Amino acid sequence: MKKKLLLSLGISLPVSLFSQIWYSNGADITFRTGSIVHCNGGMVLANSSDLTNDGDLKITKNSTFPQAGNFNLNTASQASGNGVYSVEQDWINDAQFNANNSEVILFGNTEQLITSNNSTVTQFNDLTLSGTGIGPNRRKTLQNVDAEIGLNGILTINNRELYTGVNSFTVFNTSVNAVSNTTTFNAEGFVSSVDPGYFIRATNQNAVYNYPVGSSLGTTRYRPVALTPTSNASQQFAVRLNNYNADSDGFFLAQHSEEIDAANDEFYHSIDRLVGASNATIRIHYIPNTDGDWMSTAHWYGNDSEWKDVLNTNNNVSGNFNYSEKADWNFPTNDHAYILINTIEQLVIPNVFTPNGDQTNDVFFITSNGLTEYNLTILNRWGNTVFESEDPNQGWDGTSGGERCADGTYFYILKAKSASKEYNKHGHITLNAN
Repeated sequence: MKKKLLLSLGISLPVSLFSQIWYSNGADITFRTGSIVHCNGGMVLANSSDLTNDGDLKITKNSTFPQAGNFNLNTASQASGNGVYSVEQDWINDAQFNANNSEVILFGNTEQLITSNNSTVTQFNDLTLSGTGIGPNRRKTLQNVDAEIGLNGILTINNRELYTGVNSFTVFNTSVNAVSNTTTFNAEGFVSSVDPGYFIRATNQNAVYNYPVGSSLGTTRYRPVALTPTSNASQQFAVRLNNYNADSDGFFLAQHSEEIDAANDEFYHSIDRLVGASNATIRIHYIPNTDGDWMSTAHWYGNDSEWKDVLNTNNNVSGNFNYSEKADWNFPTNDHAYILINTIEQLVIPNVFTPNGDQTNDVFFITSNGLTEYNLTILNRWGNTVFESEDPNQGWDGTSGGERCADGTYFYILKAKSASKEYNKHGHITLNAN
């Protein structure tokens, strides 16, 4: 018969367990709401043990015994409840962890592992990373296993590094606030991965989702990506910072379309739409003082074995970072590689368009590269403004105030800037819908 260990402890009466390791060999254990349990060693739940934690469980590694500071769930055991698990060393889950509304805090000052001996994936509710370790000891590391945040949980990275390695960490909570990190310049918390690992977020809003990706391999870099889906459809996007020259992965910088003048040889990003079909705005951040200044973003086209400019990016500043932003990106290939580039400055201004709904030349659109400022005004023959935009990704569909404009000649005025020059262009457009 399974032994039942029931602890009902008032919050004013903490309990310290001075045995180095709490080992349960098939017991039922309950920590009631308000209880505080402090274990100065590891905790092992074995042989179908059943832990219900609605209290505050803290496991330190104040021990010379093996597995000091570990929380180890194995051999058909389970843990559940709405309490707090504060763990100073490794999280080892070989059985069943039911997160409920609990919080797991990994607070150690040395590298901590989230791992399993039998590929069991832990789905956390709230996961909070803390500690004061530096270098590799900042890391909370996925070892041989993926991990997840559930539908209602929060990932709080603080100033730590969540290192997924070749594994992936997925946040299923679609709230834009489901992920947070410290953003103090040069002390940011981030998620790092190596191929094929990813940081993955589920989305269902037309809102900005932050991917705080970075890497401590080689030069430590924090280079986040922001994705804004264009619809409220359920989707998943995956992001990784590859902190090295893209040539190493076969995305050769020398292989590019003719408009590309130079590409970042220090790092590139992997961005992938795993679930869904809606477009998204992609914003890639960089630091000009250390990374160089860049005009646009290129995407790798595997079928052509070359980088191609995504065209018509918006370039701007956000705090200590600059960014290159491509609006309404349609993920035209299955290739995941994106890189910052400089281009041969270009303006292509058509002089006629045919907005007749045949999906060919229906929009007056100026193709541009590397613009930092943009203002387009279109006037009719009487000098009245029929269209105006500061977005280089927005074309004119031949309407004004919701009404179709008459066929004929219109006048455009374009004022724009790039990093090296100003543009003041004007001329005529012919609208011919018939």
